[in-house]
Amino acid sequence: MKRNVLPDEVYKKRFKPKAEDVRGIFFRDQTAIIHSLPFRRLKRKTQVFFAPDNDHICTRIEHAFHVFTNSTTISKGLIGKGWELDLEMVQAIALGHDVGHAPFGHAGEEILDELVKKESTVMHGFHHELNSLRAVDYVSERGDGLKLTFGVRDGIVSHCGEDLEDKQFIEPVWEVEKLEELQELDKHPASYEGCIVRVADKISSLGRDMEDALELKVVKAMEIPEDTLTYLGIAASDAENQFNRALLNRIIYDIIDTTDSTEKVGVSEEGYEFITQFNEFSKRSIYEAEKVNNYKYYVGVIIQNLYESLSDLFDKHEFKIESYTNNFIRSYRDFGEFLSAYKDFYIAAGTDKTQILVDFISGMSDNYAIRFSKDITIPKTVFK
Repeated sequence: MKRNVLPDEVYKKRFKPKAEDVRGIFFRDQTAIIHSLPFRRLKRKTQVFFAPDNDHICTRIEHAFHVFTNSTTISKGLIGKGWELDLEMVQAIALGHDVGHAPFGHAGEEILDELVKKESTVMHGFHHELNSLRAVDYVSERGDGLKLTFGVRDGIVSHCGEDLEDKQFIEPVWEVEKLEELQELDKHPASYEGCIVRVADKISSLGRDMEDALELKVVKAMEIPEDTLTYLGIAASDAENQFNRALLNRIIYDIIDTTDSTEKVGVSEEGYEFITQFNEFSKRSIYEAEKVNNYKYYVGVIIQNLYESLSDLFDKHEFKIESYTNNFIRSYRDFGEFLSAYKDFYIAAGTDKTQILVDFISGMSDNYAIRFSKDITIPKTVFK
């Protein structure tokens, strides 16, 4: 097949009308995403290690760029083998795939999910994939959204790369759905471009997370399994600086060759076995490491504090903006400014209170969430 079944007009149809210009449809989606507030905040959001005081540790925006470059490389490799792919569509999906991620990475997502399930009778939980679609469809531009194309929106909402842990291949499902009505994470992309980003999302984390763990001494190079180092062709002494490069060089070419021969996006048997085993090692040594789990406690305290305090505040004042403006706590004034910007949108849509609070909290960077929590918890020195 080597090309999408659905016609180009389907992928290029915008969520809301938007006049086109010289940039082209999918490149315009890229620029809209890059200039949006949700994307810009990714530079202060966690990838794995929370609010790191180290400029060399990966943040969520760097991860987005890694997915961008890795999905671009895979696409170029397939285009060179005769595949009909839209490179700019791939890149737009990659840039936007995580714009709805919560602060503090997956720990923050887990806490928000628990809160939503407990507090809301309307929402079905919190998933960053669905929230990323909401961010580009509605929350950006004060409720007007970015007016992205179906192809990019579809790739964003169905990008969950963790699926590669359970499946060797990912294939498109050739259906056109009302994406804004999705409530569960049971969707495969409707394009090869979306499948490529989905695979790139997973492999972009594999090596980079390990290099960060080595940098922060969460993992020691000598602890990396010998089979892993042999597969990548590096020594333990070179792991800190070469691990990610070696992994991507091996896996990306594997994906290109395997996808071309099977016409399904995925990896070879050998590559799949490596990813499965390495995921297990990473899970034990990084994601469930004591240092990481200890930080999760603080994440729970911070987000719970934010949600409960904002919930009480909104119950008291709702959309009476002047009540927030006159509050002596700076962060509550910030929340009032947010409500002022989105008041018309929320009232017109009849938005659930929990959804309003999730929009605000999920949009926070790690540093802003910490500052907000301190501001509403620790009194300032007012008497001298």
